[in-house]
Amino acid sequence: DCSSLTGITIPDGVTSIEEGAFDECESLTSITIPASVTSIGDYTFSGCTSLTTIAVGAGNVNYTGFNGVLFNKEKTTLHTYPAGKTGASYTIPDSVTSIEAGAFSYCKSLTNITIPDGVTSIGVGAFSGCSSLSSITIPEGVTGIGEWAFRYCSSLTSITIPDGVTSIG
Repeated sequence: DCSSLTGITIPDGVTSIEEGAFDECESLTSITIPASVTSIGDYTFSGCTSLTTIAVGAGNVNYTGFNGVLFNKEKTTLHTYPAGKTGASYTIPDSVTSIEAGAFSYCKSLTNITIPDGVTSIGVGAFSGCSSLSSITIPEGVTGIGEWAFRYCSSLTSITIPDGVTSIG
């Protein structure tokens, strides 16, 4: 909740960024994850509505930044889409199989998110606060949708959920 924090330098040597560490830092515009970081908690950047890009230091073995979006190194897990990133639509890369908890939280400019068929897991609060999101199609491989996945999605008029989903939180 450091609403005036505009920038931060995380020193090399930091190995873990805990859950919610920068939650609601609404003036934070960019951040670089150093190469030394091996774990990042859920909702680390939730509510950072000015955050437009997340970069990852060269040599980080666990994480990568791609077009300002934070992924695990293999790009199979989408960790965080910066809430301040501009653009009305986003297509998740085909390599992604898991959307982490809070991954798109408070991405108010997104009206459309395309989820690839390979996704099997949608985390808690994954799209929470996406107030411009109007419709979404969950791919066939998904079996569970986390709690509060679409909380505060006030423009959402259509969700297509496949037959294989056995749990909606």
